[in-house]
Amino acid sequence: MQIYWKIIAQSIRLSLDEIRAAKLRSFLSLLGVAIGVLCVVSVNTAVTSLEKNIQSSFASLGTDILYVQKWPWIWTDDYPWWRFLNRPSVNEREVELLGEIMHSAGAIAMMDFAGGKTVKYNNESIENVTVTGATKDYNLIKSLDFTQGRYFTQSEFSGGARSCLIGANVAETLFGSSSTIEGHDISANGVKLKVIGVLKKEGDDLFGFTLDNAVVVPYKALGLISNMNGGDPLVALKPKEGVPFEEMKFETRGAMRAIRRLPPTTDDDFALNKMSVFTDGISSVLTFVSFAGFLIGGFSMLVGGFGIANIMFVSVKERTNIIGIKKALGAKRIYILLEFLLEAIILCLLGGFIGLFLMYVLVTGLEWYLVNYQESTFVFYITASNIMTGFGISFVIGIISGFIPALQASKMRPVDAIRS
Repeated sequence: MQIYWKIIAQSIRLSLDEIRAAKLRSFLSLLGVAIGVLCVVSVNTAVTSLEKNIQSSFASLGTDILYVQKWPWIWTDDYPWWRFLNRPSVNEREVELLGEIMHSAGAIAMMDFAGGKTVKYNNESIENVTVTGATKDYNLIKSLDFTQGRYFTQSEFSGGARSCLIGANVAETLFGSSSTIEGHDISANGVKLKVIGVLKKEGDDLFGFTLDNAVVVPYKALGLISNMNGGDPLVALKPKEGVPFEEMKFETRGAMRAIRRLPPTTDDDFALNKMSVFTDGISSVLTFVSFAGFLIGGFSMLVGGFGIANIMFVSVKERTNIIGIKKALGAKRIYILLEFLLEAIILCLLGGFIGLFLMYVLVTGLEWYLVNYQESTFVFYITASNIMTGFGISFVIGIISGFIPALQASKMRPVDAIRS
């Protein structure tokens, strides 16, 4: 076993000597492997990070939330759009009946949205604010963290009080660094609202699922701010703890058909939507992107592999007489084979390490830019599996590119090698 460790140590030393002796040649050869690993691991890291950030964005709305509304989020050509248009919208009465009928739902909230509104306080104003109207279980559907104030009371929901919660960006724009915002009056689209709570800053995500630029009001108060005729309000349902999502979905469908008194032979006149329709579609796209990145990186690694093979052929040629002496002294073919094969592997692993280091610098710099200049919450995930993929690819390229030169060296006849 000791002889193998000696061979490994010698291969490391010879590899470093080879790099020092031919710096430019070695650098150009390692560069191909480094760029290939950089491409493959960077794409995998980007895909992994994008997928995790997408999941995080949708998780803010709840991956276990079922949405009942007029329009489906995805539909096919065999269902004409005018049939969706003629469907009735969900209403507050149906929400109340769902609460009475259903046993699997732990929270049921109705929501609607009015975008592009201007919100003012004294001489300050902010445009393109989304005003969200919601019923009492909204805080159970969407997690709300407060820096000031409180949530709505039951009486405020029932009476449609002109009270509101404001997002962090709205608060900062209208009130600046003021430490006391709760209790002040603002106007949304000309309607006076009393601020009862300020929401903690969430940051921008990939799809804009944030309340930072939003104002939340009781559902009955939303009609004062915007004309909601022709809109598409939705009902969000969250299952009780321990209740499977599909069980709640099945019960919701039956409850809605019963509330709307649909005959057994009649199609549903409502849509049941969930976030997985987006995440599943995005995952398939990301899989293709990952494959394309691997393909592009593969060509670069192929070029790098040829470069490493070239170095090894030159190395075998330069050390032919040394190989002959070793074999004349009793070195076995396997030792010669391992010596050159390990040298190729070490060269490729060094190239892989350079590629991973460049990837780390690139990802760290990009994340720093997004956080500090774009105020984005996007996070890059450098996973252990991606790092192992980079080293694994380097290892395989080392074996492939070094095997033939090593085999050639191991088959040399001692006399012929010494004479050469």
